[in-house]
Amino acid sequence: MSVINSGSATLETLQQSEIWVPPDLNQSLETMPFSLRIGGWLANPYKNYLLPVPWLKRLLKSSESELLEETFRRPGGWRTMEMMYRNSQSVDSLDRQALRDNPIARASRNRLQIVTRILMDLMTQYASKEKVTVVGVGAGPGRHVQTAISRLHFNADQITAYLIDLDDDAFEYGHRFSQQLGIADCIHFLQGDARQIHEVLPDVQPHIVKLIGLVEYLDDTQLLELLGVLHEVILPGGTLITHGLVDPYNGSPFLKRVFGLQHVKRSADDIHRLLESAGFRTVDQVTEPMQIYPIITVVKDA
Repeated sequence: MSVINSGSATLETLQQSEIWVPPDLNQSLETMPFSLRIGGWLANPYKNYLLPVPWLKRLLKSSESELLEETFRRPGGWRTMEMMYRNSQSVDSLDRQALRDNPIARASRNRLQIVTRILMDLMTQYASKEKVTVVGVGAGPGRHVQTAISRLHFNADQITAYLIDLDDDAFEYGHRFSQQLGIADCIHFLQGDARQIHEVLPDVQPHIVKLIGLVEYLDDTQLLELLGVLHEVILPGGTLITHGLVDPYNGSPFLKRVFGLQHVKRSADDIHRLLESAGFRTVDQVTEPMQIYPIITVVKDA
């Protein structure tokens, strides 16, 4: 395993002896119970528009929740995602709402399980013919890719994964994860802008590109530029996995008001249009049960 320009410390609360690994990838996907839907409909007008932002912030900061603390510190960052994936026992009612009742948290856990299974299927497919190259873009610690490789018991003779991120602060955690899983020599972390992938990762043509957890922070121009560059480097017959984001529970105004977190929302049709403009062809679409993330698989035709 190599780390380029790594060195930032991870959050103390995630510096545990063992990094969480899901017990299996066939757990029941999460849905939104009717009671939580009703609660959201009743509470959203107050959270989204009526209650003063300073009061809401004071309330949330009174919680012992590590997730809320980290969300104030770096909204939408990789540490918040790790905490949502881990889904530990909540410490108080506000923490429970953030971890268990929050639609984004539920949908993110669904997305993790679905995308990891898709990656495993693709890795198996390509590995039947030759050694596989995977590129993760905006990868953070590389949880999806690393989990898939470890579940398949692949080694460095069968697969190499390059995990690219603009920031390097997740690399130490990702390195520990790869060591824990026993796949460190399969994994390479690189710091850089994937839109300059020819410079960041020259002479590499991936079979699989994972673009998960980044697209909701890029506008159409930025995303189309990135997709165009990825289409150039991916092997003919190679596959890219990405997703959209919609907001059926109307939680966006609250996230923007309180945390300054603003997602670019795109339907499946919006993502299809951008992917096709970049030269890809859609082969599969799965919308996880929370109906927030349409997950789309496309290929570069040979």
